[in-house]
Amino acid sequence: MAVVIPERFVRALDGFEAVLVAVPPGRWLSPSPCEGWCAVDVAGHVTAGLLVVELRAAGAPLPQDDPDWREVAGADPVASWRAVRARMTAGLGPEALARRITLGFGDVVTLSEWLEGSLSELLVHTWDLAQATGQEVVFDADLVGAALETARRLAPRGRAAGFVGPEVALPEGAGDQERLLALFGRTPLAGPPRG
Repeated sequence: MAVVIPERFVRALDGFEAVLVAVPPGRWLSPSPCEGWCAVDVAGHVTAGLLVVELRAAGAPLPQDDPDWREVAGADPVASWRAVRARMTAGLGPEALARRITLGFGDVVTLSEWLEGSLSELLVHTWDLAQATGQEVVFDADLVGAALETARRLAPRGRAAGFVGPEVALPEGAGDQERLLALFGRTPLAGPPRG
C-alpha cells in the first residue's frame, strides 16, 4: 500500500496559508505572541519548517543553525511560502514518507509519522500569525484533538529544553483549542485579535 501525505498535515498547511494570504498590507511588522517576533518572522519560521521537511524527504543533512526568518519569508511571504510548499510537496513520495528519521530528542519515526505529529506547531503558529495581524482563527476539532494529544506528550520535553514557554493556566471549561495554545505558553482567552 502506498504511503500518502497525512491528510491532517495538508489541512493544517491549508489553514496556515489561508491566514497568511489574508494578512493585511502593512501588518507584516506587527508584533506576534512569540516574544521578539513579528508577523513576518512567524511566516518565515513556518516556511523554513517546510524546508526542513524537504531536506528530510530527500535524506539530506539538516543545517546546523536556524536561518534568518525574514530572509526565508522574502519580500513576498505568500509567494515564498507557496514556492517552498509546492517544492516540498513534490518531494513527498511514498519512499520519502516511509523514510525513518531521527528527531531532536532521539525518537525514530517515519517521515509520515513526523508530519502527522507536527500539527501542534503548525496550528499554534497559525494562531500566532492571526493574532499578529488582527485575524481570528478557529481550528477543526479533529485537528486540534490530534494536535493536543501529541502536544501533551511533547510540550513538557520542549519546555525542559527551553523551546516552549511556561504553560498558561486556563479557567474551568476551556476548549481544546485554548488548551493546545496554553500548553505552548499562549494566552488564548486574552480577548479579540488586535486590529
